Amino acid sequence: MSGFFGTAQADQIATWVAALATIVVLGGLLGERRVFGWSQHLLAGLTTGFLALLAITEVIVPRIVEPLVADPGGRPELWLGLLLVAAAAAVPWLPRVVAGVPLSITIGTLAAFALGGAVVGTLLPQLAATVAGREATVTDTVVGVAAAGVSGLVLIGFVHGTPRGRVVSLAAAGGRWLMLAGLGGWLGYLLFSRLVLLVDRIAFLVGDWLGLAR
Repeated sequence: MSGFFGTAQADQIATWVAALATIVVLGGLLGERRVFGWSQHLLAGLTTGFLALLAITEVIVPRIVEPLVADPGGRPELWLGLLLVAAAAAVPWLPRVVAGVPLSITIGTLAAFALGGAVVGTLLPQLAATVAGREATVTDTVVGVAAAGVSGLVLIGFVHGTPRGRVVSLAAAGGRWLMLAGLGGWLGYLLFSRLVLLVDRIAFLVGDWLGLAR
């Protein structure tokens, strides 16, 4: 199936829309910024609308509105949640003192969630991996100890503004270099994945849209 010789009209329309969107985005690499900017606004609008619809259908209605309709007096904490939702939606029209309350709660909750996820999902598993099990090999033990050591050095690298000796200073410097190395590897991985996406989009234009490579 291609954009010229599709088997269904819906497939042809979807292919042409995807092809034009791909050309617009790739045109940003050649200096065509106006149409590319419109595509960015379109993507931001679609993403915002999707997230808003997801929040309404998956969180607000089933977890706040429906329990309140079923038992209005049995869940007083849900009234507080509904009030915070209304305040967050009316932030542009509320005084700054009032608008800061739902925003502060949201930012604090997200920060606590991210910190808890980092500790439970990253730090504790790495520390647990250093504990040699009954069937652990020497290689597994060395890798686990190295992972715990790297994690500890990176954490020490975040220590700022407190007196420390030469050993702690060297550990903090090593942790910062390890953190930079990790960021470099992560950015390299992102670059490689984006190159894979670029090749995939070009193959889509040549194959699915133009039908030149089947």
